[in-house]
Amino acid sequence: MMRKIITILLICILELNVSAQEPHKKRALQIEELLEKNNPNAYKTLVDKGNFLVLDNFRTGKRKRFYEGDKLRFKTKEGQIFQEEILEISDSTFSVYQYSDLEKKLYKYTFNPSEIDQIFRRDKYKGLKVGLSWGSLAILTPLAYDYIYFDRNPFANAQGWAILGGIQSALILLQNRSKFFNSMHLNSNRQLKILKAY
Repeated sequence: MMRKIITILLICILELNVSAQEPHKKRALQIEELLEKNNPNAYKTLVDKGNFLVLDNFRTGKRKRFYEGDKLRFKTKEGQIFQEEILEISDSTFSVYQYSDLEKKLYKYTFNPSEIDQIFRRDKYKGLKVGLSWGSLAILTPLAYDYIYFDRNPFANAQGWAILGGIQSALILLQNRSKFFNSMHLNSNRQLKILKAY
């Protein structure tokens, strides 16, 4: 009986190997096809020889590109915050649409790169995340340990509560790190430019 089961499993494994396409017989995609598949906005800009935004970081030597259709999160020097898709990029300006919930209208805003103060890496949100989880409840373990083994009242342990407050504030900082460490100020080391694809 066991021999029959092993034989059937072996036949199934061999059948899967035979029916699968071998790696050396696959057709390699061209660079243009890969770019069109992985980043269609960049492909459209390169084919149309259009403009795109570039965020240069001269200190690290890194460069991030934003194409038409990409979501750009930024703050202007007047203090307005936008989290919208780029509508169009001309030689010296770029435009975004923003929907006003109050007036139920769609407005088009046009900016020069010199009017931008900050670029955000991720979406901005209001408030702090302070939700309780099993990890945040685990900070009560030292107080329970003191109560069980040393018969100390947890409410009378002032040092323990001070340490727990510090640990909980560090957890809140970790939970909100995407909010606190989100912005990049534009200065002499970071510049936003408009370039043209050739």
